[in-house]
Amino acid sequence: MKSLLKSVKILIYSLLIVSACAITVFAHDRIDHREYKYHWNHNVGQYARLAVRKNVTDLTSAEKTAFVKAIKTLKTVIPAGSKLSIYDQFVAIHIGATRLIHNHKGHSDGSVQELAHENAAFFPWHREYIRRFEQALQAVDPTVTLPYWDWTDAKALDVIFNDDFLGSNGQGVTIKIPNQGNFTGGPVQSGAFAAANGWVMNPVLNFDPDTKISLGTSLVRFLRVPPASDYPVPKKDVERALSLNNYSLLRPALEGFISVDEQGKITPGGFIHNYIHGLVGGVQIDASTTPIKLKGLGTMSNIPSSPYDPVFWLHHANVDRLWAEWQENGHQGSNFYPADGQPYGHNLKDRMWPWDGGMSTPKATGLGNLLSLLPNFDSNDLVRPIDVLNHRKLGYTYGTQRNKSFRELLRKS
Repeated sequence: MKSLLKSVKILIYSLLIVSACAITVFAHDRIDHREYKYHWNHNVGQYARLAVRKNVTDLTSAEKTAFVKAIKTLKTVIPAGSKLSIYDQFVAIHIGATRLIHNHKGHSDGSVQELAHENAAFFPWHREYIRRFEQALQAVDPTVTLPYWDWTDAKALDVIFNDDFLGSNGQGVTIKIPNQGNFTGGPVQSGAFAAANGWVMNPVLNFDPDTKISLGTSLVRFLRVPPASDYPVPKKDVERALSLNNYSLLRPALEGFISVDEQGKITPGGFIHNYIHGLVGGVQIDASTTPIKLKGLGTMSNIPSSPYDPVFWLHHANVDRLWAEWQENGHQGSNFYPADGQPYGHNLKDRMWPWDGGMSTPKATGLGNLLSLLPNFDSNDLVRPIDVLNHRKLGYTYGTQRNKSFRELLRKS
């Protein structure tokens, strides 16, 4: 009995530490980089101080287990004074960024603005967002880093969607697609992220942005349902996007709203990042409307609440990795990011919500007051795109970059 009580006390103490650490994750003053002492100078000693994000196919069994355990812990820890777990607060932040109302002089017209997607801040906003999530994981387990999903790696799909990691495809729902056949998906029913194993989503945060109807409490996947059924993504598609020198083309190409061929011809559609959301969550085409509409079926294809599927973090770690690769391939610094001419929040020195000192407010969801579900942000917690252009100054790098840098060091030695 004494042993059991001791174990319970240790667990409670650990959860209190995680909760306290998470509060600091939500509150960093990034503008003067006071908390970050990492300065990359091609020195092996300096490099060793950076957290390394690994390819998901390179994770050991122990690393997979630690990652899942850290996520599940964030899902169960509710900070003092909050209605939501730490994990759910991160979901609420993502939703808020899709429905902002600017309430500051010169930028307020009462309309809802999108900050995290469809414009220049897509890369910097998500870089800051997933780094803070990574820091929350590290408050649970300092050894954990975000793995990345290389969409061109054929092996990755089986590694990720397995019950020993992020769980398999959903089950219980069959969709008939004309001239294609029958396809299965639905709620995930096995693994750590099944509802039966404690992965229960907040129905107020999991809603259809068009109908405003709640989508329930279960993680839903329709993996590889046409039209998003082809995998892996061809390497040439990614390489072609990374070959673009103009940020204003790179961003929509990598985000996946356009494809640019070898002759520079632009084709609108759903590619790369956007395509992967559909590959996991599933989409249906409604050809009866003009223009044709795509309807998301599962959690990953419902963009505002897509972080409820843990694969979201691997997906966006790869987006960030590719942007970092593009930056280091001759596009470093603020000259390769728009200084002005963008909607507020997307320009180089604009403050990005929620790290903007209260300059913007997310609109209510229709199912409840989103503001009441968000964490409190310090008024001095300020982040702009210019502050996150160098990912190494944020304290991390990628395994591919580390290997490349060590090879460069060996060649010079």
